[in-house]
Amino acid sequence: MIKKWILVMLLSFLVAESMSQVKSYKRGVSYGYHSDNDLKNFSPYISWWYNWSPVPESPVRKSYPGYNVDFVPMAWNSSGINGVLNWARQDTNIRYVLGFNEPNFKTQANMTPTAAAKAWPYLEAIADQYDLKLVSPAVNYCGDCVSENGITYTNPFVYLDDFFKACDSCRVDHIALHWYGGGDSMAGYIEEGRKYGKPIWVTEFAAWDNSVNNPGDQKKYLAGTTNFLERDPDVYRYAWFIGRRQTGQTTYPYIDLYGADGMLTELGELYMDIPVYDPDMKFQIPGRIEVEEYYRMSGLFAEPASDTDGFLNIGWTDVNDWAEYKIQVVKGGTYKLSARVAGTNPGKMEFLVDNQVKASLNTPTTGSWQSWTTVSSSIELEEGEHLLKMVIKDAGFNINWISITDNTTSIRRAALHKAAVFPNPVTHGILSVELSPAQPGGDYLCSLYSITGEQVYRKSVRVNRSGFQINLKESGPLNPGVYFLQISGRDFASTTKLLVSEKVM
Repeated sequence: MIKKWILVMLLSFLVAESMSQVKSYKRGVSYGYHSDNDLKNFSPYISWWYNWSPVPESPVRKSYPGYNVDFVPMAWNSSGINGVLNWARQDTNIRYVLGFNEPNFKTQANMTPTAAAKAWPYLEAIADQYDLKLVSPAVNYCGDCVSENGITYTNPFVYLDDFFKACDSCRVDHIALHWYGGGDSMAGYIEEGRKYGKPIWVTEFAAWDNSVNNPGDQKKYLAGTTNFLERDPDVYRYAWFIGRRQTGQTTYPYIDLYGADGMLTELGELYMDIPVYDPDMKFQIPGRIEVEEYYRMSGLFAEPASDTDGFLNIGWTDVNDWAEYKIQVVKGGTYKLSARVAGTNPGKMEFLVDNQVKASLNTPTTGSWQSWTTVSSSIELEEGEHLLKMVIKDAGFNINWISITDNTTSIRRAALHKAAVFPNPVTHGILSVELSPAQPGGDYLCSLYSITGEQVYRKSVRVNRSGFQINLKESGPLNPGVYFLQISGRDFASTTKLLVSEKVM
């Protein structure tokens, strides 16, 4: 009887609409050992990669253009320039060339500013011939550094300054930086890089210092830093270091995005889940605003939230820090303004609409940075599009979300949703699942049923935000046929018809 009921329920979902996949143009990976499964499975989430080489790694050299992921060749030092030329002749898909790798390091490209400037015109000639954009030498702070004219280039910006002096007529379209400092230190580093007035690529980043003692510390760093880079208007592209190491994600500094072939680690899932920045996005009011998805911001930084729902919270608050959000108010009137907050000190924030102060909220001491409570007030809003600005007046608290509701509006999600599941037909047993972009993180149950209603797979997953992977092979072989994947969680239910075209082992 139960199987019959399940079968009837599943058959009602035979026709389903697919969700379009949106990925960040900025997001990439620095890694040189991609398999075809890696690139196939991760291509819905990343837009580019490089491998410190002029050519893609051999397993994906021919297949990568089909995955809509850019490969960006690099001339690691002057010896790599001919390799870039040879690949530019063969691959019409490339659009950018990365300059020398950490030339101020003796253990890397090991080039003084004068040496880099002398070699640069040869790289520029290739870019001119094949209509490519040139990204500067990638620099970072170093210990064992090159020296020239009495200057030891520990400071990356001193190096770039002297490179540009020595290469004053050279074409450099973008700036490349590397960074391995923890906490919110990326913000200050990017601020220094703005002085060149060029789009910035962060082609290596991770926390590799005493701020990281366990995988959770690295997750916290990745979440906040990636969210910052994604939303900064001067950052053109960024690439996490690294895909995978032989020692794996369980060893310091816990930086692996990739696990087994074609699979993500928890850190990798988090990286792919960071919200994609859309400068035209407007939050519908009444509704909820995820505060990390700001339009513009000054001084704030994100981190994973441990609240009952939500993905990231905003923290690192100081007086006069602010964040702006584009909103679309359906109907003018008086609304209930609520904020989910946590902190060790009382605080205050003001809310401006089109630069006019409309409301304020006082925040209490909750006992810790992740002990959450909700504070509320009222706010008058006019119908139409507006710019909502949240300004910190007294600091010392975190913010998870803001809701603006009337008496009849709930911020709870609807009961039925559609999830995007791919690839479909199933080819190798590994499925990527994308929930509704507005769906908060939480626990979800994934169940796979055969056409007869028999449950053949069951797994609970913890979702950071809206995307995750499952491996159907974990329950044993899967025969060809029609199946139905049920995904359920708090205020969420979705069923997707799947076709298994060949036996999954």
